[in-house]
Amino acid sequence: MTEPTSDTARQYVTDLEAALAAAPAAVRTEIVTDVAGELQGLTDAEARERIAGLGDPQRIAADAAAQSASDAPSGAPRTAPASTTYPTITAIVLTVGWYVAALGWIAGLVMIGVGDRWRPAEKRRAILTSIGGTVVGIVALLVFRKTDSGLIGLAAFLVIPLITNIFVSSYLRRTWR
Repeated sequence: MTEPTSDTARQYVTDLEAALAAAPAAVRTEIVTDVAGELQGLTDAEARERIAGLGDPQRIAADAAAQSASDAPSGAPRTAPASTTYPTITAIVLTVGWYVAALGWIAGLVMIGVGDRWRPAEKRRAILTSIGGTVVGIVALLVFRKTDSGLIGLAAFLVIPLITNIFVSSYLRRTWR
């Protein structure tokens, strides 16, 4: 770094270094070197004029800190926005799978369990709600099977899990991160 020649410039650079003490070393060095270079060879009057244009060292330090904070990575690694493909496929497998020998439905539950962008509580809620709707449908089928209202039981068996899984699918798509 080149040392400024005027006393005013030297004092300004010293104040700037003090203000930038908390800034990362590379940022501090770059700013101080640039400012000292601009003030190099100026008289006191010229240095005061140039310093007025540069502004207060505290403001420069605050701007540098804000810039460093926005450039620095946060605690979590930056990732691409979450694609909605996985929750959409999970929703389809969960809903349609109920009507394919229930194996697809089980595959949908497994997909919920291994989905990495749902919180554990969201996974639990979705799986238990889906199982609950299925149990209600099966109970309705069993209760009404030997009565004159057997079709009601069959309809409940076919419709309740469908409606429940549509609700669960909507919930899963909404909570995907």
